[in-house]
Amino acid sequence: FMKSQIGTENDVKAIFWDFGGVFTGSPFFSVNNYAETLGTERELLIRLVLGYGIPDGDHHWHRLERGEISMVEAAQESVKAVTQAGIHNFNLKDFFSSMGGKSENADRMFEGVRKYKKLGIKQIILSNNIQEFAKSWKPMLPKGLFNGIVDSSEVGVRKPDPEIFRIALLKAEINPAQAIFLDDYPEHVNVARSMGIRGINVGANPLNALTELDEILKVF
Repeated sequence: FMKSQIGTENDVKAIFWDFGGVFTGSPFFSVNNYAETLGTERELLIRLVLGYGIPDGDHHWHRLERGEISMVEAAQESVKAVTQAGIHNFNLKDFFSSMGGKSENADRMFEGVRKYKKLGIKQIILSNNIQEFAKSWKPMLPKGLFNGIVDSSEVGVRKPDPEIFRIALLKAEINPAQAIFLDDYPEHVNVARSMGIRGINVGANPLNALTELDEILKVF
């Protein structure tokens, strides 16, 4: 691989990867069909269940991702919120099943991580996640591939709070200009950019994000 000669101060030293929506199906692109069967909109369903689209705060899923309440409590609140919105026959298990697990592109995404790691760049997962899911998602990561994990439920703070990015920067021992962050939720990317971290929005096809990374890192 060739890498451009750029100043060491701004040289990329770490890549922060979101997990869900990058290595798995994204709720922002894959819940459509399930929402349709319930006769509602994807955006509304995601807001009611996961609290995306509203400020970080007391929403039950925000609290769950910060490790403040249990999955059982959050699940009850999700069902209550959806029912109160007049949506019937909602099932949380079906909601998560509609997202799918490991995406068809996951292996190629992991290959990308491997490629960038060979350049001497630290690879860190930066994820809003919940304690009860750890046993299902962490084994999906190839052993020894990532240099670290910043899990919201373990550190007590979640994206888009700038504090979780500071935690990741400390873990990687770098300044913001030396980091790139990938996420499927634009608000998270915008916060990272506001802190001086380069951001890439991961769309419906996450492989496009690898192309963007190649361009930034000048690799082929």
